[in-house]
Amino acid sequence: MKNLFQAMLSKEIGEIIPGLIIHGKPAPYGVLNERTIRATAGIMFVIGMITFFIVLSTRDITYIYPALTLIWIQFFVSVFFGTKYAPFSILWRAIVKKQQPDYVGAVQKRFAWALWLMMATSMFFIVGLFEITGIIPLIICSICLALMWLESSCGICIGCKIYGFLLSKWVLNTPEHRPACPGWACSFTPKV
Repeated sequence: MKNLFQAMLSKEIGEIIPGLIIHGKPAPYGVLNERTIRATAGIMFVIGMITFFIVLSTRDITYIYPALTLIWIQFFVSVFFGTKYAPFSILWRAIVKKQQPDYVGAVQKRFAWALWLMMATSMFFIVGLFEITGIIPLIICSICLALMWLESSCGICIGCKIYGFLLSKWVLNTPEHRPACPGWACSFTPKV
């Protein structure tokens, strides 16, 4: 599992902006606009909540498939190709383009999206392939919705916090440059 994440995280995503300074430190790594990320999480949260309540009220799980497919595509493209080609990111990038960008490192965001991609993929297997309904998909959906709400409304990236924790425990290789995280969520003190 560690090697899978390392291989995935080794390919740079995001935009490298020469001379960019974030939090008073040079940022010679791929960065993303946090405003676009939060807006994207917000629209996915709205789609997820609407689907969640439709499925709960109708007891018809077929409504899950279009929403889950859209969200899975967003995460898949974001993880493997970057947000430049991700459908919701394209939409929100156009909407927030006149706002001052708030750059953050791309590597920890990719890590968080990979976790969400694994949850979305597990939902495809659980609900789509094995046709399991009930508490298991309800818990997974609730976790995903909570994470999207925290990201969009509060600016808290739980995946970024997990990334920082794994760096501090040396589970992941320490990057050459510590990525700038919103609210210093993935800051860590390297062991000597």
